Amino acid sequence: MQENDLVCTLTAADYRHRETAWLRVGSYMSASAAIPGGLSFRFAPTRGLGDSLTELVRLESECCTWMAFAMSESQDGITLSITSNGEDGERAVRETFAPLVRASGGA
Repeated sequence: MQENDLVCTLTAADYRHRETAWLRVGSYMSASAAIPGGLSFRFAPTRGLGDSLTELVRLESECCTWMAFAMSESQDGITLSITSNGEDGERAVRETFAPLVRASGGA
């Protein structure tokens, strides 16, 4: 993957709002971990959280098309994996979501 392929189309203000939204749902996070290609997050079972995460993933997919998202839900909670191709993509995912990882005390 070329470095110029790793582009986010959000404005600076929109980026700050999006980061705030991720940190808000991060308050329900029970764990985070580095995985090949990026990061995995585990969220406690919480009413409405799946809808919020689905909307954030949809929005993120529009502005950062180089990221891949996989979400699964069970009675134990929600697992969300965010990955990208290549070393640059993996690093970009980890850097983009570093505030969320720090908030969880993980990865």
